[in-house]
Amino acid sequence: MRLIGLFVSLLAARSTKRKTSKFVKKEQDRLSIHNTRLKWATETDAVVLIDLENVRGKSNFDLTHQELLRQTTQWVQMNELEDKVTFVVDHGSLHTAYYLQEEKLSLVFAGPRMKADDVLARDIAFFEKNAIVVTADNELMSRCRNAMSNSEHDIEVAFIQPIKFISDLKALDDKLARKRLEAEESNDNPSDTETASSSDDDDDEISQELANKIEEEIKIRGAMYETEVQMRTKRNMNTPKKRRKLEKRARMLCERLAMKGGQKLDHLTAINGVSDYDKKFQDEVLSQWQKLRKNATRREMTGDRILLAEHFRRQIENVAIEEESKEEQSDTEMNHSLRYVQHIQNMLGNNVATSMGSGDIKQIGDDSGSEGGNGPVRLVIVSDTHGYEESLTPKGGILPRGDILLHLGDFAIDSSVKKQRSAIERFDGWLARQPHRTKIVLRGNHDPFSVQFPISGANFFSRPKSIAIDGKLTITLVPYSSPRNLSSSWRKLPMFCDILATHSPPHRILDKCYNGANAGCSAIRGKVERMIAGPPYLWLCGHIHEGRGAEKHAFGLSPRETLVVNGANANEGRATHIEAGPIVLDIDTEGNIKYVEGDEAMTKQMEKLGVESAANTEVEVVA
Repeated sequence: MRLIGLFVSLLAARSTKRKTSKFVKKEQDRLSIHNTRLKWATETDAVVLIDLENVRGKSNFDLTHQELLRQTTQWVQMNELEDKVTFVVDHGSLHTAYYLQEEKLSLVFAGPRMKADDVLARDIAFFEKNAIVVTADNELMSRCRNAMSNSEHDIEVAFIQPIKFISDLKALDDKLARKRLEAEESNDNPSDTETASSSDDDDDEISQELANKIEEEIKIRGAMYETEVQMRTKRNMNTPKKRRKLEKRARMLCERLAMKGGQKLDHLTAINGVSDYDKKFQDEVLSQWQKLRKNATRREMTGDRILLAEHFRRQIENVAIEEESKEEQSDTEMNHSLRYVQHIQNMLGNNVATSMGSGDIKQIGDDSGSEGGNGPVRLVIVSDTHGYEESLTPKGGILPRGDILLHLGDFAIDSSVKKQRSAIERFDGWLARQPHRTKIVLRGNHDPFSVQFPISGANFFSRPKSIAIDGKLTITLVPYSSPRNLSSSWRKLPMFCDILATHSPPHRILDKCYNGANAGCSAIRGKVERMIAGPPYLWLCGHIHEGRGAEKHAFGLSPRETLVVNGANANEGRATHIEAGPIVLDIDTEGNIKYVEGDEAMTKQMEKLGVESAANTEVEVVA
C-alpha cells in the first residue's frame, strides 16, 4: 500500500510540474508574440491604432483618459513608435482629430453619431501600411481584417490584447517612477507632485442640485440601455410575457427621463450655441465631474463616459491649439499620424459622406467645389420606379441637383432573369448620368438581394445600415425585409437618427392600398417609438404607390413631430408607368427641413403641413 501511495504521489507531482511548465510556456509565448508584433511594427513601418475605451474597460475603468495618454506616450518613446500611434476615442461632441507634437501621436474622437469601432473599421486601410490594433473586441477584429483584405494594397493587421498592453504600461511607468525617485533623492530635490495635485482642490464645486440631476439621468439612461440590450439579445429565449415586461419597463424609463427633463448630458457636451450653458460653465462642470468620478462608489456608466470623453477632448483641443500657435508645420513629408489628422479634418470640411459601418461608402464626382459641412444637405428622393426610371428624366435629362440621391427601392422589373438583368444594367447607366456625389439605393420587395452597380458606383443596401454625413447628420437605411428579420436586426440600428430612410412606410401612415388595407410596417414603427433619444426629424419611404404624400406625426412619448414623406413615383396598383416626379428636401444639422421641389400635389401637402419652402434658396451642391 505504501508503494502504491508513493507511486500516486509521484504521478501527481509529475502532472503538476507538466501543468506548470505548460503555463510558463504559454506566458512566454504570449510575451514573445507581443514582442514579435512590436518588432514587426518597427521593421515594416506599421501604424498602431488603440481603441481607448476598450483598453480602459479592461482596466475596470480605473485608468483615466489623461493617465492612459501619459503612460502611452512613455510606451511610444520606449518602442520608437513616434508619429505612428493613434488613439481612437468613443464619444466627444465632434467627430474630429488632433495631433500632439510633444507626444508624437494623434487622437481621433468618434463624436456623438459614430463609435470608435466604426472609425477604426473605416480608416484602418487609409494608411496603406501594416497595422496593429489594440483591442479585445472580436467583432472589431473581424471588421478590421475584412477592411484590410479589401484594400488594393498588400497590407496586414495584427492585434494586441488590452490587458497585456495595460501591464506593459504599468511596468514601464513603475520603472520610470523609480528612476525619477532615485534621481530626486540623489539631487535632494523635493517632488512637486503633491503641490500640483493639491492645486486642483481650489476649484468651485458644481451645485449639488445639478450633480444629482446628472447622476439621476445617467442612471436612467444606463437602465434604458440595459433594457434595450435584454430586448434584442437572445430574442428567441425571451417569452412573450418577458418581452412585454421589458417593453413596459422601457416605456416607464422613457417617461421618467422625460419627467426629469433628462437632457443635461446633451447640454453639457453640446457646442455651437445649442446648449443651455455657456462654454466656461460647461468646462467647470466637466472638470468637476472627473474629480467626482475618482471618488465614486458606483461603476462607470455610458453617461459618465460621454462627459469624461468631452472633457478629455476639450483638454486635447486646447493643447493642440497652443502647440499649433507655437510652431507651424514645415515638414515636406508628413508623418503617418499628422497625415491622418489632416485627412479627417479635410474630410469633415469638404462635406463628404462617411460610413458608420463597413467604411465602403463611395462618392461620385469631384468634391473640390464644395464649401463645407455647415450648410444644409440636399436630398433628392425617388422610389418605386420599376424599370421606368427614364420617365423621370425624359430626353436624356438629369434629376434635380443635390448632395445625395436616395432611391428607396423597387427599381427592378418583374420578368425573366435575363430581362431583369438587362433592366438593372439600364438602371445603373441611368444612375451614372445623375449629378449627385453620393448615390444610395435600398432593396425593395421586387429587387434581388445582391446587385452591383459598376457604372454608377452607387451604394446598394439589402441589410439595415446607418451612415453619417459630415459626422453631424445620420441616415439610418432600412431596406425591405420580413418583420422577423427586421426584429433581429435592431441591434444594428442606433437609438437615434436624424433621417430614417425605409422602403416600407410606417404602419397606418401613408400606407393605405387601393383596397383600403394598411400595408405599412409595424416593426419599424415600433422601433422608432422606442428610440431612447427621440424619433428622427425626417422619415422617407415608398413601397405603397397610393400612399405618396407627406404627413407629420409624433412617435412614442416625444412631443417632436416627424415629417414622414412617401416618395413613390409609380402609378397606383401594379406599376405600368411613372406618375410623379422626384422630391427634393434640404435638412440642416439642427433638423430643420425645407421643401425645395416636387409635383403640384406634394407642394400643396407641404404647404398645408407648414413645411418651409426653400425654392428660392441657393444651396451649393456638387455638379
